Amino acid sequence: MPFIDHDRGRAYYRHWAADQPRAAVIFLHGFGEHTGVYHRLGFALNAAGIDLWAVDQFGHGLSPGERGDFGSIEDSSALADSLTELARQRTPGIPLIAQGHSFGSVVTLFHLLKDPKRYAAAVISGSPLVPVPELLGGDAVELDPGWLSGDPFYLDSLENDPLAFVDADGGTLARELDRAWDRFGAELPKLAVPTLAIHGELDPIAPVSALRAYAEQVEPVRLREFPGAHHDILNETVHREVAAAIVDFIDEQR
Repeated sequence: MPFIDHDRGRAYYRHWAADQPRAAVIFLHGFGEHTGVYHRLGFALNAAGIDLWAVDQFGHGLSPGERGDFGSIEDSSALADSLTELARQRTPGIPLIAQGHSFGSVVTLFHLLKDPKRYAAAVISGSPLVPVPELLGGDAVELDPGWLSGDPFYLDSLENDPLAFVDADGGTLARELDRAWDRFGAELPKLAVPTLAIHGELDPIAPVSALRAYAEQVEPVRLREFPGAHHDILNETVHREVAAAIVDFIDEQR
């Protein structure tokens, strides 16, 4: 099994490899998920000649840690760094695209602000860019699956996949999101990397209104809204259209 070494333990990763890839996506998932729920995205990207690299963050999937405990933004960033280096070594010279969903998008944005020249472009989805009332207390997080998606296949995965969950201690998540919210107001307007923000119009966890505001004031950010879609937009009923939008965006960066 493929693992990334880190001080917190060995983190499991997956690589969906395209034949003769022309770009590679480095992906970070969100709270309660793991890389195994992103096979459809991997196959869609591979069909377009794009590699997908994704890592189970700490406290998720096959990586160690208490359930739901990412550690810190820096821990997740270190995993993304290692995954990026693996992709660079495997396919030198092709564009690298940073991508993150929900908490993974927060880590991705930190990456872009710290090192804007490392990635050719970025994709974020379900991004909580302003405080989320349900997380401010730092208590146990219990997400209604209906907030996440209307796709019965995905909802069945959440219910029956032993590696996925919709409830856990939210202390770490709340702490790290609070750090991000303190930073984003001042620094996100400085974002310089072309970034596609994909969002569900009916996302109850991370309201799209915050993305609309940032997209209006931050020139590199392009917002693509999907009517009727919820938080886990990459695993919504519109997942094919979402994947196509990602491919089109990557094509534009070449």
